[in-house]
Amino acid sequence: MDEVRPTAGTGIRGTGDTRTRHLHLALSRPTRVLSTFLLVAAISLIGWAVFLGLTLPPRYDAGHWDLVWTGFDVALFGVLAYGAWATWFRRQVLATTALVAGTLFLCDAWFDIVTSLGHRDQWLTLLTGLAGELPLALFFFWLYRRIVLATLTALHQRIGDGPPPRRLRDARIVPVAADPVASTGVTGGVPVPVQVRRRSHAVRH
Repeated sequence: MDEVRPTAGTGIRGTGDTRTRHLHLALSRPTRVLSTFLLVAAISLIGWAVFLGLTLPPRYDAGHWDLVWTGFDVALFGVLAYGAWATWFRRQVLATTALVAGTLFLCDAWFDIVTSLGHRDQWLTLLTGLAGELPLALFFFWLYRRIVLATLTALHQRIGDGPPPRRLRDARIVPVAADPVASTGVTGGVPVPVQVRRRSHAVRH
């Protein structure tokens, strides 16, 4: 049987017709369970959203309204402050911090705009949401994408594993052994799985 080896790039490397047809057979049991769980959760949310749309009242007198938004802004402050620290010290965790910040700004714009429609301040909310919160969300999503792709590019250049992926969805997860100290090396701040390092050494020699 032809050998099929996963790569961190756009797909898997192999010969014959086994390149992509039987990819699901190589998935581990935890991966299959997690994938199935996420699919079931996504499908369940469709019915839940329809149920809420049919049963929820258009108006609702919410309690602790001040605490809800104050707590949200405190959480957003914490994320931005942590992002400032990660940027100053050039930490890889800035990528996930930017993803969280973008999500929070997107939620902030959604709830601000939707809850203000039909009220006197709707135009001010639309202005701050469309001109402020949404652009900030898009900026943080762009920052996350740029950091991840730059990291993958640096990794591929160091190990000589071919061209890096151009899109995030093309980057595959590379399994790493249980002991991170014994099984990985650090190249430019990026952990390199031991099986990838061994293959790159074999290519060089």
